[in-house]
Amino acid sequence: MRHPYLVDLNNPNDWLYPIELIDPDGHKGEDQRTIHMPEGPDRLFCVTDSIMYPAAPGRAETDMHCHEHQYGWEDFFVDSGSMDLFVNGMKVVVTAGSIIHLQPFEAHGMNFHTPVKYRGFFHGLSNSDNSPYLATIRADNPDVMKDPEFPPRDRLGQSDMFLRESPIWKETPVEQCSTIRHIDRPLATFKLDGVTLKMITTRWENGGHCEMWAFEMDKGFSVASDKYPLHTEMYYVTAGQVKFKVINEEFTAGPECIVKIPKFARYTLAASTDAVMYDVGGLARWQAYMYDRESVLQYDAERAKDPATFAGLRDKFGVQLKIG
Repeated sequence: MRHPYLVDLNNPNDWLYPIELIDPDGHKGEDQRTIHMPEGPDRLFCVTDSIMYPAAPGRAETDMHCHEHQYGWEDFFVDSGSMDLFVNGMKVVVTAGSIIHLQPFEAHGMNFHTPVKYRGFFHGLSNSDNSPYLATIRADNPDVMKDPEFPPRDRLGQSDMFLRESPIWKETPVEQCSTIRHIDRPLATFKLDGVTLKMITTRWENGGHCEMWAFEMDKGFSVASDKYPLHTEMYYVTAGQVKFKVINEEFTAGPECIVKIPKFARYTLAASTDAVMYDVGGLARWQAYMYDRESVLQYDAERAKDPATFAGLRDKFGVQLKIG
């Protein structure tokens, strides 16, 4: 039975729909586990956990699978291994610790040097709807996706995914590719007592639906939510240990764990060690809050002395953690 709030990506009991994805040449390209199905009109909180495999020996780069999505946004945490990403006329080498942020109509292809742990967080992506149906048919025939008559991968998501021709590319330093994000190259940084917030993706890069932030927490940092949070939260811990209390349930999330907290559920979190955690739900308007908070601190010292000032800003922008 799955924990009500905690998902360990390495625990098979926490996988909803594990499947194998087979390339047209019969080579296994991916072991994919659906972790969480999308929710709501914007298809938020969709999560997959994959092992991506190198191509069959002898396959040329020009033979790679290249496609684009018409609607969805994709964020992939490259948590181990290395790969080439072909996107926007560039070929970049992507290593562990990087995050790939793909927007609609960005044609992309990948070449995996080694097996890669590839954690995906999506919104607006329609082809994820296939997972429960694939799980049902595979329960009857585990090898169904190896059947030559089974629809190819691009047709499984034909309302969203479009195959593209082999890309023309120029080798480019990864730092020059805006598609690749990294906690060491944030778009903005805000240092507070016990925690540093780093902006990874902006709201306008996500169709206005969400944004992504990293929290670098010092050991001993702790924070509480509003009493009745009005939106769902989803966090991804990549380093250290973070102790949560959700309503009356206490548990610890370590590396490669996801924590999903439903709206109205009060919670606290505390860093048992130095830790890194990402807000991958992204509903709070952290960017607006942090910039307006900085503005008040710089331009209006009297207002900054009143705790109600920043509480009002948090409420205005849907920031449910009492930070700053």
